[in-house]
Amino acid sequence: MKHTAQLIFPHQLFEDTDYLDQDHPVFLVEEFLFFKQYTFHKQKIAFHRATMKFYEDFLQKKGFKVEYIESNSEYSDIRKLISKLEREGFETIRTTDVCDNWLEKRLNETKIKLEILDSPLFINTREDLKEYFENKKSYHQTDFYKQQRITRNILMKTGKPLGGKWTYDTENRKKYPKNRKAPSIHFPVNNAYFKEAKEYTEQYFADNYGSLTDEQLYPATFEEAEKWLVLFFENRFAEFGVYEDSIVEKEHFLHHSVLSPLLNVGLLTAEIVLEKAIAFAEEDDIPVNSLEGFVRQILGWREFVRGVYVYQGTYQRNKNYWNHTNKLPETFYTAQTGIYPIDSSLKKS
Repeated sequence: MKHTAQLIFPHQLFEDTDYLDQDHPVFLVEEFLFFKQYTFHKQKIAFHRATMKFYEDFLQKKGFKVEYIESNSEYSDIRKLISKLEREGFETIRTTDVCDNWLEKRLNETKIKLEILDSPLFINTREDLKEYFENKKSYHQTDFYKQQRITRNILMKTGKPLGGKWTYDTENRKKYPKNRKAPSIHFPVNNAYFKEAKEYTEQYFADNYGSLTDEQLYPATFEEAEKWLVLFFENRFAEFGVYEDSIVEKEHFLHHSVLSPLLNVGLLTAEIVLEKAIAFAEEDDIPVNSLEGFVRQILGWREFVRGVYVYQGTYQRNKNYWNHTNKLPETFYTAQTGIYPIDSSLKKS
């Protein structure tokens, strides 16, 4: 086998490592686009740092040779890393689908052979997406969602949608009861990865927007992510649907799962989350509007938006439909817009 460099980026932290080869080194990269392309919020930086340092330990314990490249290294720019790998004699770069046009473009600039594998970050592979998106002039989320349900036989009964309706969105718009107390959120216990990430962020990203909490907000390991998922199922899933669109001034989560960060870096995968959600709903008699609403967020919206990104991402980024040219006012960063719901939300971050 040729000399191969295996690249892993901040959104490829998968528990299943069968696609990796222990005979070749792994480069775990705090890539520029994830850490320094913009002045990202400190919580985003710390989350990536914590999860990646955990993943470094995870891979090393499984016997992989890992070279960790920090964001302050010149090689955090993938273009410079590739040049370095070329000089060192690597002939092949292996990674999973990066699901990012800019990162993909940078990888394609290399003369090294690229081996791109399907990514478990999404349910649909690029080949799967062709069935709906290829040769279409316009896309409709509802049509895509129906196609996914039928093709994958998800929430279907004898060829028809479970409960008789494709979507229960109209039933999921109730106002949160005035005196109702939202379910408690059981946050992870501060672990060593969070503590190190907090110090790292404050040292190298001190001038970034936002602040870091004293307590760990998001899971940083596979074990924590699995526990977070189960706690959502047990405590918030049943009424996720009915209060999906509710807003309460002093509440951050209500009945939401807060799974997006975990799905977006690979600590959880969409396919497994859907399987477990459906199994739990069947066992615990979760209302169909909550189950369908949850499934739609992942199988419908998340997969649909990814498909649009693959086929029309460049067009959408450059379209500027409203022809806006002004910069976003500083008040949107300082929570002083004078628009109370916006300022309140910004302050929570």
